[in-house]
Amino acid sequence: MKVNVTARHFDLTPDLKDHAEKKLSKFLKYTDGLLNAHVVLEVEKYRSIAEVFVHGREGDFTGKAESGDMQTSIDGAVEKVEKQIRRTVRRLKERHNGNGEKEAMPMGDTRIEAQRVAREMMSLDEATTRVEDGEEIVVFTDTDNGTTRIVYRRKDGTVKLLEVAG
Repeated sequence: MKVNVTARHFDLTPDLKDHAEKKLSKFLKYTDGLLNAHVVLEVEKYRSIAEVFVHGREGDFTGKAESGDMQTSIDGAVEKVEKQIRRTVRRLKERHNGNGEKEAMPMGDTRIEAQRVAREMMSLDEATTRVEDGEEIVVFTDTDNGTTRIVYRRKDGTVKLLEVAG
């Protein structure tokens, strides 16, 4: 991975450059798809600001940190980028787990699976019979009144009817 370090409003010391390169070298353990990194170090009065931009095959990652010490700022920015890279690598592994299981989602994320179904014309009795015969869900247009309805079996074993308003 190619690392480029830029300093704004101060002279870059070899120690700071080495520190930034050393911190970025640990990204290689997560993925070999990282192509290059750019570190921008900036001093404004008493603030030391570090921005890290990493470009890779799986996407671009950025982190920014500010503190009174430049090494602390570099550490903070690198930590933010590392968190993004870990999350991306974890998602790629979960997506390509290859065993047919559903992708595991962390708490707070919602997983929605979409499936397109064609509505058939049938009566409510026919739809209920199909669900009782083992179909998971039946979407149909009622022959009596032309409304779209959905019949499915709930976890407690009862059959539920939903009418689509509109």
